[in-house]
Amino acid sequence: MTMAQPAVQLENLFKRYGAAIPANGLSLEIEKEAFFTMLGPSGSGKSTILRMIAGLETPDQGVVRIEGRDMTQTPPWDRNLGMVFQNYAVFPHLDVAGNVAYGLRRFKHGKDANAQRVEELLSLVGLTGFETRNVNQLSGGELQRVAIARALAPSPSILLLDEPLSALDERIRREMQQELRKIHARTGTTFIYVTHDQEEALNMSDRIAVLNAGRCVQCDTPRKIFNRPLTPFVADFFRGCNVVRAQFNQQDGRGHLSLNGQTVPIDPADRGVGSGHVAIRGENIRLHLTARENCLRLSAKVENVSYRGQYCCYLLRLADQQSVNATVAADKEFEVGSDIEIEISADDIVILEADKAM
Repeated sequence: MTMAQPAVQLENLFKRYGAAIPANGLSLEIEKEAFFTMLGPSGSGKSTILRMIAGLETPDQGVVRIEGRDMTQTPPWDRNLGMVFQNYAVFPHLDVAGNVAYGLRRFKHGKDANAQRVEELLSLVGLTGFETRNVNQLSGGELQRVAIARALAPSPSILLLDEPLSALDERIRREMQQELRKIHARTGTTFIYVTHDQEEALNMSDRIAVLNAGRCVQCDTPRKIFNRPLTPFVADFFRGCNVVRAQFNQQDGRGHLSLNGQTVPIDPADRGVGSGHVAIRGENIRLHLTARENCLRLSAKVENVSYRGQYCCYLLRLADQQSVNATVAADKEFEVGSDIEIEISADDIVILEADKAM
């Protein structure tokens, strides 16, 4: 079976700005028609990498391939890409229809064809009837819809989105997340999205590349990255995940994990030696023992309680002085200072690889 040509291939990209290295030997493949997200903290290199795909930056080393062609030195206007920025970048002197039609200026389709295309795009982004509206009268969410319609106007093969929702308030941002998924599904365009927001990446993406210091430290589906982080950095980056010291021993095909003086047998398959750390999600820590098999049962002290509506977040101190956060239903109530017992299933413990030196 012939494998489909990726939409984008990044091969060993390197880029330096003085002491900053936003791309440090980075390689990625992005499938056609995927909603692909580059996720990472500030300074991880994600926006610079997006700009190298766009042709707005040139790598010091490495290759950018778009649909199989080497585009490393190709100017932005010859890459058949659209781009949406954080700050909307709409033209204040043009109305909504004028802004969307601006994306068609290079094509000689005729006035009627352009008007029909503008109408189609405004319907796609939920702005039918806004054609003559002054952009200064629009909300932030509406402005971003105009920017998306304009970027899609020339039917690009790939749409690049550089933190396009970060300036919006939470309610509008959530609405726009859903709208972007709908637009992606309707157009079949490859979306390459940049964000530092973990929840946004999980909600919207087919695949996520987690970046740190110009390197991709894990690339997988949202579900796998959330439940099975590869390294302490990835685990710690996602809220609600505890990274704690533990020991994993493997002998004669059997594995054992020791944490806080307690030991539990664990499947050694695909576990490796590990980094001396494990990841445990807060919602997988149970504050009521259920006498299940193959679980760690540990003593802990409640140090803080944070009420969050339907659930509570408990900061717990283990006997070896490590701290973990447990997320439990709000109908369970323990006071600060309480001595309790917690339970963690071996299946919910992820042995982490060591973070690579940056």
